[in-house]
Formats: sequence, structure tokens, C-alpha cells
Amino acid sequence: MNNRDVAAISKPASPARLIYLDWLRVFAMFFVFLFHSNRLFTFNDWHISNALRSPISTIFEDALNLWIMPFLFVLSGAAVYYSLQSRKTKDFVKERCQRIALPWIVLGMFVMGPVQVYLERFTHGQFAGNFFQFIPHYFEGFYGFGGNFAWPGMHLWYLMQLFVFSMLLLPLFIPRAGGTSVLARLAAKLDRPWQFLLLMLVFGLMAPLADVIGLGSTRDMGSWDSLSYMTLFVLGYLFFAGDYLRETIKKWGPVLLVSGVVLSAVHLTLMIAIRPDFYEDIDLRPFCTFTLLTGLLGTGSRLLEHNNGWRSYANEAVLPFYILHQTVILLIGFFVVQWSLPVSLKYPIVVVLSFTGIMLIYEFLVRRLNVLRFFFGMKRK
Repeated sequence: MNNRDVAAISKPASPARLIYLDWLRVFAMFFVFLFHSNRLFTFNDWHISNALRSPISTIFEDALNLWIMPFLFVLSGAAVYYSLQSRKTKDFVKERCQRIALPWIVLGMFVMGPVQVYLERFTHGQFAGNFFQFIPHYFEGFYGFGGNFAWPGMHLWYLMQLFVFSMLLLPLFIPRAGGTSVLARLAAKLDRPWQFLLLMLVFGLMAPLADVIGLGSTRDMGSWDSLSYMTLFVLGYLFFAGDYLRETIKKWGPVLLVSGVVLSAVHLTLMIAIRPDFYEDIDLRPFCTFTLLTGLLGTGSRLLEHNNGWRSYANEAVLPFYILHQTVILLIGFFVVQWSLPVSLKYPIVVVLSFTGIMLIYEFLVRRLNVLRFFFGMKRK
């Protein structure tokens, strides 16, 4: 046996890629795009809002709030598990810095942030000059605390939290003696049906706990608190580190998904239409979300294992698409909301024009120029 054979044996094999996770990531990101395009027309105030608000748009927003950002954190937790199966810790940290922290800091704070904050201040009557006149004022105070500087990167707060969670929880993720991590050993012990239900209950306790410890205000980022997001991130790791959890989710995926849809319909009906007094203290939202997320994972594992060139292209485009999407939506929405058209026409116009603009920027600039690929968290061509 020569040295090359020894090296091949000692090197850990890369885990097989789960194609359905790529498709689910693309699916989730498209709904994030639809969600933000829709926010121009809801009763909940946004950076830019249409003069006429739509109750249907508001219900659509509430429905997507149940699962869209939680799903991204679960998928991100799964990505961490598979990433650390084939990467050393230092390479993982380097990848997190380049792929997540760099776009959040450089693009979020200094490119997307100024544009979005300016549009918000201008449309809300808080600033009257042009964009270039606003730039010096952008560095006055912190956004969210009465100022302008967008330290969370505006919509890139997701990348900010993802980076913080990755570094904070790294000791739980890193494979130790025997090649398993603390969380992987925990996942191996979760091999009973009642333990799966226990995970749902633990997640359900995070929102009230966040209020107790003073993290309730973080719900401004995607309508969920940071403690709930961190729990979902850990759950994403656990779901794929444990054979029983992964197989249970796959086996019961369609049932969980239907249950999640039914629970969500009940939740939205109680919240919007009926509003009984008792429902203020009995919130179904965490249970709607848990069943929806596990249902999507399980159903996706059954239906989305086909591979083709579109999967590879879309998977690489997901992060740049996310970075670009809200700024493009706001720039186009700024003009569309001024038109004398019903919301039923404005919304599809915003969707089509924004999607086209994002993909043109990605295809002809970001994807082709290595300097832009670097700042958008992509690998060098």
C-alpha cells in the first residue's frame, strides 16, 4: 500500500449531497421574494407602502410569516451539519466569514443599507433631499434606535444572525473524539416518538422565554425572536444528525405538512377573523410552524430528489438573489406604488419587473465578475 492509498483511506469521505435540500432552499428563497414584493401592499407599514392597502396581501403576509424565515434557519442548520462532515473547523470559520459575514457587513451596511434607508426616510417624509444629499446623514445614529446606519444590513439581518449563531454555537457543532459533535450525540439519543414531540414543545417555549429575558423586541426581524431562530438553527442540525429524526420526518412528512396547513388555517382564522379573548394566551403559531417545517422537509425528501442543470444554477444563485432582492423590489416599488392601478395589477407588475431586474444583475454582473462573486459570498470562477 503506497502513501496515496493511505491518504485516501484516512481522509473522511464527503457526505452524499441531498439534492432535495437544494430545491427546498430555492423554493424558500422564491417565497421570500414573493413575501417582500407583497409587503408594499399590506396594512403593516414598510419601507415603502402603497396608498391603498389590501387585506388579502396582509393575510398572505401573516401566512408566510409562519414558516418562511424559520424554514431558512432550519435549512441553514442542516447545511452546517453537512459542511462540518467534510471541512476542518478553521475552514468552516473561514467559509462563514467570507460567505456570510462579508456580504452582511460590506453589502448590507454600505450598499443596500443606504439605498433602503433613504427610500424609507424619503417616502415617510423624514428627509426631503436626494440620495447623495442623504449619504452624510446615513451615518447619524443606528437604524432601529432612531438613527440611519443600517448595522443589521436591512434584510441581511438573516446573514447577521446566521453568522452570530454559527460562531456562538460552534463548540456544539464541531466533531469531537469519535468524530461526532455534542449535538450529533444528542440526536442519536432522540429515537422515540415522544422525543420528537418534545422538540416541538421546546420550540414552543422559546417565544415566551424570549419575552422573559428581554429578546421580544428582536421580533422586528422577520416576526420571530432571535431565541426562536437560534432554536430552529439547532433543530435543523439535529434533524439531519440523527437517523431516527431524519427517517421519522421523511416517513411522516405528508401527514406533518397537512397537519401544519390545517393548524395554520385555524391559527389565522382565530387571529384575524374571530379573535377570542382566550387566544391571546393560547398561541398555536409555534406548533403550526414546527409541523409545517418538518412537513416540508419530509415531503421534499420524497419528491425533490431529481437533479438537473437548473438545480445547480439556482442553488448557486440563491445567496446573491437574496442579497439583491429587497433593494430591487423597493426601487421598482417606489415608482409602481405611484401608479393609478389596483393592487391586483401592481403586485404582479412588481413581481415580474423585480425578478427580471434581479436575474439580469446576477447573470450579467455578479455571476461573471470575480470581484462581485467575492463580495456576494460566491466561489471564484
